[in-house]
Amino acid sequence: MKPLVEYCHGAVRALNAQYEMTKVLGHSVTAGSARERLIQDFLLAHLPEMTSMVSGVIIDSEGRRSKQQDIVLMLKSMPRLPFASGHDLIFQEGAVATFEIKTEITPSILEAISLNIESVKTLAPSTLDGVQFGDLDWPYNRILNAVITYGGSGLESIKKTLATLPEARQPDVYFDLTKGMLVKNDGVLFGLDGSSSFLVFNDPSVGLARLLTLLSKVTGRLVMRGVKWDSYII
Repeated sequence: MKPLVEYCHGAVRALNAQYEMTKVLGHSVTAGSARERLIQDFLLAHLPEMTSMVSGVIIDSEGRRSKQQDIVLMLKSMPRLPFASGHDLIFQEGAVATFEIKTEITPSILEAISLNIESVKTLAPSTLDGVQFGDLDWPYNRILNAVITYGGSGLESIKKTLATLPEARQPDVYFDLTKGMLVKNDGVLFGLDGSSSFLVFNDPSVGLARLLTLLSKVTGRLVMRGVKWDSYII
């Protein structure tokens, strides 16, 4: 077992153990917040330090706004409109990735999640000006959409449901801490492999290792994005 996978094997067990501990909280909203924080702290400790981790709504220069996002990774070079509640307004040009964190996911729950994803994908940057260095495979203005859950339906069942959704509602990554990971098979995050809509990784330890590496590809670039600020005002 490679060191990264061995490490992630232990990390999966630790995260699942901490999830079990949150059950003592009883109150669903409080427990949900604690479980979301577990994932947030883990990502914060393991990703390149070129992004900030916030929660809130993403807006674009046309006045469109996304639904509430559990976690948004945003460029440290970009401003945001912060609020004491911790739910900020984030400019589209600054957003790099979004995460939906759920305790358990079934195919029926995916519909609401897919609408959240679509609300992000409909946003557009004010300009494509800018410069980036590093891994250039990831599209310059694309926001990665990820779903993370502590458990739920089998990957094949989730995969079939995701394949029936319009492309604009499909996540790039679906990760289940007990079952593994699905990754969109569009040739961007990984090379194209067959005709299936999603690649399947049935081992959650391997899934977590791949999640960390692909997030490092997306967040580890040096990016300076241009913004037509007047378009946010006029």
